[in-house]
Amino acid sequence: MTSSRRSTATAEAAAVCRRASLLARAKVAGLHDNARDTALSILCLCLGPLVYAASLATVAAMLVLTMVTLIVSRQDSVSIILRSIRALVAFAPLLVWMLASAAWSLDSAASVEVTLRVAVLFLSGTLLITSFALLPLEQLRRPLMAVALGFSAAAMVVVVDLGMGGHLARFLHAPRLNGVDPALGYGRAATLHATLLAPVLVGLVRLGFSRLAVGFGLLAAAAILETSSLSAKTALAASLLVLVAVWLLPRLRWIEFGVFGFAVVALPLMFPLPLGAEPRCWLADHKPSAAHRLEIWSFVAEHIRQRPIVGWGLDAARRLPGGTAQVIIHHCDEADRPDGIALSSEALPLHPHNAVLQVWLELGGVGVALGFGPLILAIWHAFRSPAWRTRSVQAMIAATVAAAVSVGLISFGIWQEWFLSGLFIAAAFVVLSARQSTAAVHRTISSRMGVRQV
Repeated sequence: MTSSRRSTATAEAAAVCRRASLLARAKVAGLHDNARDTALSILCLCLGPLVYAASLATVAAMLVLTMVTLIVSRQDSVSIILRSIRALVAFAPLLVWMLASAAWSLDSAASVEVTLRVAVLFLSGTLLITSFALLPLEQLRRPLMAVALGFSAAAMVVVVDLGMGGHLARFLHAPRLNGVDPALGYGRAATLHATLLAPVLVGLVRLGFSRLAVGFGLLAAAAILETSSLSAKTALAASLLVLVAVWLLPRLRWIEFGVFGFAVVALPLMFPLPLGAEPRCWLADHKPSAAHRLEIWSFVAEHIRQRPIVGWGLDAARRLPGGTAQVIIHHCDEADRPDGIALSSEALPLHPHNAVLQVWLELGGVGVALGFGPLILAIWHAFRSPAWRTRSVQAMIAATVAAAVSVGLISFGIWQEWFLSGLFIAAAFVVLSARQSTAAVHRTISSRMGVRQV
């Protein structure tokens, strides 16, 4: 009898020890999970300040952000990798064509190098987007808020700095800003800020943080308008106009979609533009850089017509024959005759400042089909997705596309690593914001997070 009681007591004690051990392990695992989630939030909080301090930090930020999201995903990391590979297959023919273009490129080694860099960015970007599509929304709520807070803090610093003479900008971006407007130093970051505006804004509204959304939007607009970046200001205007227009009338998104598709096909045929003397003189007197853009695009269109199928090879824009020829934009007198120099530059400095024309120039019609085809198809699927059919999500997708396309059509080279990284980061937050809407429709997390329906 005594031995039976002792064995029962021993069994109960062992059970208590096992429960205590399991609780301890659960607590340790919880601490590890919290540490991972905190690391992701801190990284998102630092994104805005890092990008404004050095635009090239966008590349490192995307790579680290991808790595951290894979660590946070834990047991889902394998499925994320597999789905990313499937998504990357759509762009694999483009990467193969880019590599193949080294055979007829003006610099084969440069073509191979650019292809490898772009391939790494595509892989990392696809992993990041897929992670944001699969991670539990509870883990992504704080990172979304952190991105908004980080960019808002950076925006306040930019506004104050430029208002006081831009001393911080000169320090961060020296010697590039020696003798020029310090507001130029924040131009690239402002462009990314404008592209991220719609997804972060809509995501905050979906989560019920309307005040934070208003503050984020106002500070973003103030910082972007304070810089000297025309592309950032254009992206801001395009994003806000399309966001409001498509929110009010969702069918307008298809007009934007059609215009983009038409531009991809027809843009090389539009140049040179048949401008008369009066508009040319107005541009020379008021916007000489815009007049120079028209000269660049006319020069590029002429070379596209020489090799319309396969192009000149990847990264050929830097080495195109005649690209270093001097181009002088003259002011005009009262009779619209040349009178003084408004701008002096090259026929093609580094790249065409137009993503569509650059792909046509370097990879030809084949590259355009392989590159823009999957992109247009992805946008079409996003617009048609039953889970993303709410007004806010449709408007957010259209606004982000408008911002990204407006920048891509007037500025920067399409293969610039910081620019591609910024586009992938923006796409990841588009997916996150769209999921917030999906959760609202199906009410999968509203009871736990108190998400307010919009």
